[in-house]
Amino acid sequence: MKKRIYTAAGLFLAAALVLGGCGKEKVPESEFATADEAKEALTSAETIEIYFDLYGSKRKTKIVADGKVAGYLQKNTVYINEEEWFSIDYVEDEPINDREGSGTTYGYYDASGTCLGYAQEQYVDTSHGKDTRLIFLDVDETPLDYQSSRSGRILYDENDEEIGSGKIGRSGVSLLDQWYTNLYCAVFKTETDGARQIDFMDRMAMLWRLERDYRSIDDNPVNTGVQIYETVAVVFVLILLIGSSFSKWRQKKKN
Repeated sequence: MKKRIYTAAGLFLAAALVLGGCGKEKVPESEFATADEAKEALTSAETIEIYFDLYGSKRKTKIVADGKVAGYLQKNTVYINEEEWFSIDYVEDEPINDREGSGTTYGYYDASGTCLGYAQEQYVDTSHGKDTRLIFLDVDETPLDYQSSRSGRILYDENDEEIGSGKIGRSGVSLLDQWYTNLYCAVFKTETDGARQIDFMDRMAMLWRLERDYRSIDDNPVNTGVQIYETVAVVFVLILLIGSSFSKWRQKKKN
């Protein structure tokens, strides 16, 4: 009887470790030879996938450029291997916020805190009339030759033609992660002949817009700890029941 209890307890512990994770979280390693190659891929790729925890900030999640891991995201910072590339944050006390017709502003910053560029909501003239767009600007506040819809779902070129899209979903997320985590994937697609360059930093601004809108629609996060331990508890009970039934069967067979 004690042996069966120890076996069940061992299986219970193993299940908890598998579902809950154990040890230091592995950093998604870049599949590119150098950091520069990874950055170039993230700028010119036709498809970029950014995995992220919609309701958390501690997890390290991969960033994929045309099917190859290029780096990872943790909280609001992008890394290639373990080297910080840049972070994105809200801009609150910089002159760029004083622009007429402007709204929320995001800034990109390197590891030393130096600003690398901006994304800003602006009420502008478009080929469809007045609209609020996400305008991308360099560090000198000069607009780039592409912009995004306010939601981050559509990317426009300098002629106001649609050249790309962004969306959030569970596609590409493993079944186990779908059940037990708040892991989602943002997919950005861009029509390109290999010559068009879209700064990856601007993808992060689009991601923040997509995330914000998605949370307002689907405000129902998975309680990871509860989900895991409820499942482990059910597994433990099933193990005990199966063990008890097997024991009775063996006893009956002996008699």
